[in-house]
Amino acid sequence: MRGVGRLRRRVGREQIQPPVDLGPERRAEATRLSGVVLTEPADDAKGVFLVNGTHLRFFVPIAGDLRQDYVIVLTHWWAMSKVRLREYRRHASLFDCVVSPSAEYDGVFDFAPTFRAHTADLVVDDELWPLLDLPREIDVVESVSIPWATKRPLAWLDGALRLLDTQTDGRAVYMAKREPGAKENDRDRLEWRQFRTLAEADGRITVLVGATQEDVAGLYNRARFLYHPSDREFGPRCVLEALYCGAVVLVDDYPWRETATTREELRRRVVVAEGLRVVPEHDVVDVREWQTARGVRTALVELLAERHRVNRDVAAFAMFSNVRVSG
Repeated sequence: MRGVGRLRRRVGREQIQPPVDLGPERRAEATRLSGVVLTEPADDAKGVFLVNGTHLRFFVPIAGDLRQDYVIVLTHWWAMSKVRLREYRRHASLFDCVVSPSAEYDGVFDFAPTFRAHTADLVVDDELWPLLDLPREIDVVESVSIPWATKRPLAWLDGALRLLDTQTDGRAVYMAKREPGAKENDRDRLEWRQFRTLAEADGRITVLVGATQEDVAGLYNRARFLYHPSDREFGPRCVLEALYCGAVVLVDDYPWRETATTREELRRRVVVAEGLRVVPEHDVVDVREWQTARGVRTALVELLAERHRVNRDVAAFAMFSNVRVSG
């Protein structure tokens, strides 16, 4: 339990927000925010609903309604704090199963049957993000979606240039859904203007704003590394997506790194480095050689079918983070 204990220490001050007070008109919105439907109810069989554990404040007020029609599976974007675990235990009667990334967490989630997977294994759609047979001629790319308050484009540029200065014909691409606007502060807008000026002055750097889904998939498949320079924890939601690159490079050993994927061969490609000065070579592993999103979803439904009458027809749904791209 060493890793789990360290996770708890690192995020032990987390504050849980109380359940929201919903009127009838907001219940549909609360359902959307609570998670995703894996299978729909059909005849006398229940559907399967995947709850985002970090959004329990939306789920708890509507749990009674959902449980009439769905078997409820608790999922989580790791890491785990003691506060969060207490919240899960307090609402344990609402969950029929918990997704667990490792044997250590199986023991932590002893209040419900566990299914071995990372949450991303269930929602990263490998049809949205295919592995393509493309040459990896781009050294580094950045596309992780986080609030502008934690984006550091100048730090990314510094790291990218340090890497490119060691190459003879290196290239780097920075993708952004949008430029900072009225929601952002003067510092964010100033840093972006400085970043654009410096990036445009260097022919090795490409800045792509408003990328299409095809753009993102292609760039991931052409990049050796995805480098995210944030000096704050941003969560592992995009790790499997990033692993379509050669590796994802982090600036700090965030607690969730140990649980970013259930597979060791992929976990080795989550690299902690000071910028991009010293980054080891990594063989690209087809993330679908060991499982597909549909395969994991089907296995979960089969497990649930041992205890519940459920509809086994897995619904088609897009990965949550495709809202980061246009088109």
